[in-house]
Amino acid sequence: MLLEVLFILHVLQSQVLTVKSSSSESDESSERDEEHSKGSSHQQHWGYHDQDSWLSSYVDCGGKSQSPINLNTRQVTYDPRLPVIHLEGYDLTDTPPLSLLNNGHTLQLSLPNSMRIVRGFHQIYVAAQLHFHWGTTEVPGSEHTIDNIHFPAEIHVVHYNSKYPNLSEAASKADGLVVLGAFIGIGLHENDNYEKILSALTDVSREESNTEVPAFNIRHLLPNSLERFYRYNGSLTTPPCFQTVSWTLFNDTIRVSRRQLAALEDTLKTEHNKLLSRNFRAPQLLHGRNVLTSFQTVAAAGSARGAHLSETQDANIKESSETHEALSKGDVLAIVFGVLFAVTLLAFLMYAYQQRKKYSKYKRHSKRNVIYKPAVKEEA
Repeated sequence: MLLEVLFILHVLQSQVLTVKSSSSESDESSERDEEHSKGSSHQQHWGYHDQDSWLSSYVDCGGKSQSPINLNTRQVTYDPRLPVIHLEGYDLTDTPPLSLLNNGHTLQLSLPNSMRIVRGFHQIYVAAQLHFHWGTTEVPGSEHTIDNIHFPAEIHVVHYNSKYPNLSEAASKADGLVVLGAFIGIGLHENDNYEKILSALTDVSREESNTEVPAFNIRHLLPNSLERFYRYNGSLTTPPCFQTVSWTLFNDTIRVSRRQLAALEDTLKTEHNKLLSRNFRAPQLLHGRNVLTSFQTVAAAGSARGAHLSETQDANIKESSETHEALSKGDVLAIVFGVLFAVTLLAFLMYAYQQRKKYSKYKRHSKRNVIYKPAVKEEA
């Protein structure tokens, strides 16, 4: 009987130990899962200082259709069939305020879905947000380059295909996204339209801080002309680097003042209160992709290089050509009459000089032939 009781106690002890062991293993497994989860979360965090490591967490970042790229103006393909882009609903005047966010990677302005690209692509594309990329005073910060030349900054207006319910759903789809990009240069004057955003920078200086800005006409943030642009298929320029973007980069440059650009470069902070700057990805290889252009780019390489080396130049290539084309008939006549007046004035001055020289010679000759006689006094 005693043996039976001891045997039962031994069995019960074994079962208790088994339960404890299973519970311990379960707890350890949960801890491992939690640690793995934390590790994955850490891997999901990315920055511009370690771009080479993006591929370890985001496989698409190693694809062959990545963005940004260098736009080599001597190798692009002119395509006159590219349709002009038509925007609708970009004027947000008298609409509710817009949300401005410092997300730790960029300055982002949320946009309403009433803003759309209604012509220029096979589908209608709905606006979601716009953001900026910039550098420092010493290092210009555009993501795309023209003939290997960086611009001071770049604006991206992100749109998603209207057949998808939102940006997140469309981001991974082959026809999901269209981004309108434009280069930002330095001009001599303040840009009032950009000031509507830049004036609120101090309110979003901390990472993940946001504020509201009065709504305005977003169209004024893009170049005056949307007819001259480059087009190619690429990707998001930040992780997860989905290769689902149809890029349109406008040729004409937007101008802001040096003070305005400095505010963008020196105000925003990222993690650990570090300065948010140089938030641009390095240009990626083309891997045989074709870059189309809606305009001819004859000798554009040398012109673009010279046009953007100096911050004090307040006109780009197109502005220069437009200045020459803008000469009206009245201007031509004014130039002709000006030249004729100059020639006539020169001829008159030459004639006056010859006459004066001739008169001076005659006067000297007359003085040599005069005989002076003393006066004779007559006696009374």
